[in-house]
Amino acid sequence: MKRKEIMILLSQTFVLCTCVLLCVIPLSCKLTEEGIRITAGDYAAPVIENLEILDGRTLKMDFSERVKVKSVVVSKMIKNISDSMEHSDTVEASPALLSAGGKNGSIETQTELSEDGLTVTYTLAQECEIGENYELFGVAEDVTGNTITFCIPFVGYNSREPEIIMTELQIKFTGKSGKKEVNRGEYVEFLVLKGGNLGGLELASGMDGETKKYCFPPVDVEAGSVFLVHLRTAGEGCIDERENLNEATAAHSADGILDLWSENTEARFNDSADVILLRNSSGDILDAFMYADEKTLEWKKGAVIFAGQAVAAGIYDGEEISEAVLNKSTTPLKSFTRLDAEALQNAVKAGEQYTYPVKNNKSLWKVETVSPGLLSAGALGTL
Repeated sequence: MKRKEIMILLSQTFVLCTCVLLCVIPLSCKLTEEGIRITAGDYAAPVIENLEILDGRTLKMDFSERVKVKSVVVSKMIKNISDSMEHSDTVEASPALLSAGGKNGSIETQTELSEDGLTVTYTLAQECEIGENYELFGVAEDVTGNTITFCIPFVGYNSREPEIIMTELQIKFTGKSGKKEVNRGEYVEFLVLKGGNLGGLELASGMDGETKKYCFPPVDVEAGSVFLVHLRTAGEGCIDERENLNEATAAHSADGILDLWSENTEARFNDSADVILLRNSSGDILDAFMYADEKTLEWKKGAVIFAGQAVAAGIYDGEEISEAVLNKSTTPLKSFTRLDAEALQNAVKAGEQYTYPVKNNKSLWKVETVSPGLLSAGALGTL
């Protein structure tokens, strides 16, 4: 009798375990005359593999499998609303969902599916503003009914991309000098080789990582001009200039030239060694700068990847740390200065031709007294 009870208990356990497994394993059941037959099924949602901005009105999205787009909304991102984490306690949706749903204004968008069903082209009814932030919200479904809901940010396409290079970099910060508050922060000086709009460009550090990159605002710059990007806001006078070029009064700002200020309040750039890249919204590397001190024998973190990208772009000839400018004696009053900056500026003003991106190497740089916006280095060669 006991054996019979054990057999019944084991049978019940087997049936229960089978039911549980059928609930969690991606299989389906079909009832036949012979009994239940287990068949495989596709329960995985399609994956977005790439989003490319083709021009001011066209975006292309690649999927991992054949899909059809169920719905799509393109709208401009509204700060503190589109990215809001607020959830409604009423029947109304949160501000973020209202924005994604087009309630805060949307752009009429048409979709076109490629023959293989893997690529969707989105065509907007109107041109996106250069450098402005937008989001693409939609739902796509594969042939078996699995869906993916997505909300992807993108930046308005820049058809007037300028050509600029870094000519001075200050990597140190000091908050006080004795008892005096000075707030001398990190900055990068740029020379404009070809005029255009800065919207969509990015300045990133291999050691800081992608989350700390600086995104340029949509501001026009002229060929031959100089401007500054300040990577830290500290103290008073850190004003992001647009019309009045004398408005910023903080340390290292310069009168008569454009001063752009990041809202960041923390350290930027590594004190010992780093690779800094300038790139556009498509990921193309436009300029690069590498530095390292004598104690650092190899690149760390993302700097090794950035160094490889600088070589792939044709800016540097080698990605080894020995190719970097020697980081020696830099202080909040000493900066890396490009020695041929003045020659480059004169050549641009004279209408001379050059190859962009411009080549770079450690012999073109020297640590000198900071001179934001002045291009005070001596001339070394031409374009």
